Order: sequence, then C-alpha cells, then structure tokens
Amino acid sequence: MRPLRSAVLALLASPVLFAAGPLLEKDVDVPRATRIEVGLVWEKCTLIDVETHNAPDDKTVEAAKAHDPKDLTFLLVRFRYANADWVDHRLRLTAVLLNAEGNVVGDASHTATMDKGQKDDTISFPMKIKTVDWPAAKKLRVTASFLK
Repeated sequence: MRPLRSAVLALLASPVLFAAGPLLEKDVDVPRATRIEVGLVWEKCTLIDVETHNAPDDKTVEAAKAHDPKDLTFLLVRFRYANADWVDHRLRLTAVLLNAEGNVVGDASHTATMDKGQKDDTISFPMKIKTVDWPAAKKLRVTASFLK
C-alpha cells in the first residue's frame, strides 16, 4: 500500500501534470494606421502582429474634449498568430496602452485558444478607453500567458 501512495503523491507533485507555458511580455508601438509586429514565440506558437480598429479620429477626439471628456471608445484589438503545433494552446492575452510617462491609458484581457495547424488566424477582443486619451497612448504592452 505504501508504494502505491508514494507513486500517487509523486504523480500529483509532478510538474508535468500541471505544466504550463511561460509568461511572455513585450512593449510595441501603438498600432494606429498599420499593423505592428509583436513577434512573441513559444514553442511552435507565434504572435505575429497586432492592429486596432475603431480608433477615434482627430475630429472625434476634439469633440470629446470640447463636449464630453468622459466619452468612451471601444477599440477592437486584433492579434494575428500562427500555431504550427499538432495541439491547441490556450493563452491569456493582455493588452495595456501606456502614455509617454508609462501610465495606463487603457487595458483589456482575453483568454483564447491558438488552434492547431493555423498559419494565419486572429484573436480579437474589445478595449474600452477614454476618447480623449487615445492620442496620448504611445506604447502597447502585450502580455501572453500560456495556460495548461
């Protein structure tokens, strides 16, 4: 009975049973008019680049400054990825917009699956920011946490 209990305890304590991937982080320029390369790689998975959609234009920002400084904009943050592996990989993606001083302007997170065998697929999620803060955003901090 004792060897069986020892084997079960060894299996439960094994790092293989609870194996997860790393936490990867990179600061990139804010994607405004074009895609910005991210280039985060873990095993056979790559976050290729990031782009934003529905960003406020200059006219919208000025109108918000003049009439409603608390006006909010929902950006769509879209990451392109490739997964050459034979298995799906789950990850938690976090995107944080930073101003020149390093203060947070907006942030959003999303848990998604990188589908196996994909050469060019996307993961998208919304980010809520104050419209007047969009021009101040200088960097996008991308964090990818690969899950079990």
